[in-house]
Amino acid sequence: MEKSATLGFVSDRIASTRYAGPMIRGALRAAREQDHTLFVTETEGDLQEQERAIEALLDRQVDALILATVTGAILMPERQLPVPLVVLNGSAGPGEYLSVLPDEEGGGEQAASHLINLGHRRVHILGTSEPQYWTVPVRRRIESLLSAFLGAGVEVVQIPLDKPVWDFEAGLDTATRAVEQHSPVSAVVALNDALAAGAYEAFRQAGLSIPDDVSVVSFDDDDIVSFLRPQLTTVALPFETMGRRAVEMALSTAPFPAREHLEKMHLQLRHSTRPARNG
Repeated sequence: MEKSATLGFVSDRIASTRYAGPMIRGALRAAREQDHTLFVTETEGDLQEQERAIEALLDRQVDALILATVTGAILMPERQLPVPLVVLNGSAGPGEYLSVLPDEEGGGEQAASHLINLGHRRVHILGTSEPQYWTVPVRRRIESLLSAFLGAGVEVVQIPLDKPVWDFEAGLDTATRAVEQHSPVSAVVALNDALAAGAYEAFRQAGLSIPDDVSVVSFDDDDIVSFLRPQLTTVALPFETMGRRAVEMALSTAPFPAREHLEKMHLQLRHSTRPARNG
């Protein structure tokens, strides 16, 4: 098959979220470095639209496809495709396709180890939900936190969501319930930065200071919460690197040792944590 020097990038809701910038930027830069043009299309989670988008890109004779998701859950094409396909930010399951995911287990271990090393022996986790709502990355994040804390003998208090949405209001609600129903609260892991922003407000309303009274660690390293003071210690999601890696894998002719590639996450140490007062 003759090469067209083009790539197809099919997303569910990536392009309409704040994750779009880094993920698509990484893919665009990697494609440009390999003299390829990237066609980006959005399906808004409609499976029929996903199939139409794939067909349209195949009609353009793209050299490879990237199937990107913001939810971590994706329905794979039922038929064998004539070009390589890489799933970005989601699991391709047990099939033959390659996938790129953040190393949530490593990220969870970093967040937990940070609080353990600061001497915290009781930690509240904000944002857990019923397991049926867990995507593959969410499940790995939560399970790695629980494993690390419980393995170190740390008491864990889970504050579940009323609805499976990680936003400011959910952070405000879960942190408020933690203070009112599960005190004392001295160390918190918010499962994303939006939840952490809500927790900041809840602790302020309760007269608690960060980090003097409560240490807070989160996940994402999202620019949307850069206004928080003190600045938030958080585990960064490597979206730009993931976008780049997906293109490199899609265009590579070399075999890969594993069907799933995990991109390393990094703890960004800032000013929202401190050593435990009582060891």
